[in-house]
Amino acid sequence: MKKRSDTDKAIRNIMNWAERPEWANELATVFDAHLAPVCERIGINQEELGRELADHGYDGMLFGIVFEDFLTRRLAPDDRNIIDDYLARRGWRESVPGRRYLWALRDSALCLYEVIEVSSGRYCDLRDLVRGGKSFRVHEHLGTQNMVKWDQIAARVLNIEGKYCFSGGILPFPLEASQSLLRVLDQSQKQFNKVVTQAAEKLAILQLAATVDAGDLFLRETAPAFTSLWLVHTLERLHAPLPEIINRDGEALMLTETRFPFPAEQSEEIARRLDAAPEWERDNPNEHNWTWLPESETGNNQERGMIIESFQNGQRLISGALKLTPVTLTLTTNSLERTDRGKTALEALLHGLIGPSLSKLQTPEQLLAERNSRTRDDPGQRPDESIDPEVAAQVIHAMMDQHYHQCLDEPIPMLGNKTPRQCAKSKKGREKVIDWLKHLENNEQRRAAREGQKPYDSNWMWEELKLDQFRD
Repeated sequence: MKKRSDTDKAIRNIMNWAERPEWANELATVFDAHLAPVCERIGINQEELGRELADHGYDGMLFGIVFEDFLTRRLAPDDRNIIDDYLARRGWRESVPGRRYLWALRDSALCLYEVIEVSSGRYCDLRDLVRGGKSFRVHEHLGTQNMVKWDQIAARVLNIEGKYCFSGGILPFPLEASQSLLRVLDQSQKQFNKVVTQAAEKLAILQLAATVDAGDLFLRETAPAFTSLWLVHTLERLHAPLPEIINRDGEALMLTETRFPFPAEQSEEIARRLDAAPEWERDNPNEHNWTWLPESETGNNQERGMIIESFQNGQRLISGALKLTPVTLTLTTNSLERTDRGKTALEALLHGLIGPSLSKLQTPEQLLAERNSRTRDDPGQRPDESIDPEVAAQVIHAMMDQHYHQCLDEPIPMLGNKTPRQCAKSKKGREKVIDWLKHLENNEQRRAAREGQKPYDSNWMWEELKLDQFRD
């Protein structure tokens, strides 16, 4: 506990030291290097960018990354470094652990890592995606609490007396942003190597490289690329509209509930007619619930939007559901078009028995906003407390089994519209399939953690594609 307090004290002191007039311009220059290109690209100033990031809780995270880059800078003309300056003039104020932390931070480099194993609140095992090498373990409490396997993060890893730890800033990188960053770093590495070979620059760079690892030296030069790409992808995600969500018939998703009133004495006749109609199937002989069977076996539009469907028992496609109560018949569907077709079918089947209908509509955006509102009011609330988590997990895993068995033989956009089995046969395709599998597992780990469930075990997919030797 004492070491952590010493570290916190050292960080506060160096932040206060950075407010001194002699460092103000240099600090502003570093922030400009990280933020100005993004602000210019999207047409806002840094104050506006800061407010938007603050609205989503990202401001402190980004400040930490940029400020730590400033702490590693050696500035012209006399190779000044703020940590060296502070320790030379006020180092007596710091404990030994505090000074060691500042020295390690001064010599650190921002890098991109993949999480290959994690124990929440204790440690994570990382793989360096830029410099390569063997995986290593970082002992961390707070930083690992929201981590899951196959996360990709930009962070500074400090080696203090042989024990690895994170500095303050960690940026989570989604797969697309990570791939973009690696492409940029690859091109930057080529340009960096050219500069090193130029006679005018060679001496100064080699003198610095004598005390700094070449990989670290390159990463220090490219630190703004990390924040710029992270910002671009993050802002695009925050501003992106929800994808078009449709059902298998190509109809816009709209959750509808339609109620038909009727006199209580008509209840038995309504049930009799529904039981006799082939398109309505009673779910349970002792209950007044019916499933509306699909009007066709296949949809008429599978090419656009994100397809969401209704299933019975997690597997069987349905068009809607019907519930009979003493004075109300309620039809639920997932599109306006199905609601209209269902109303027409019921009014014809139950003519003279039911009254005019009244429908309630809810878009996916409204449903999401309602759920988020409930979560803010009661963070511990699950979507449906009546569902046993183990039962829910079994249903979800059964659905995923069925889905992924089909996926292995279906074209996947992320794989260039080839099937996983096709891609796994070549070296280049195999790399894409591995990224795809990691992406699936990472999303599933996050879903399971959010829902408090055991994650789906996809080991069989790696084995089926003969890629299990690449999993670890």
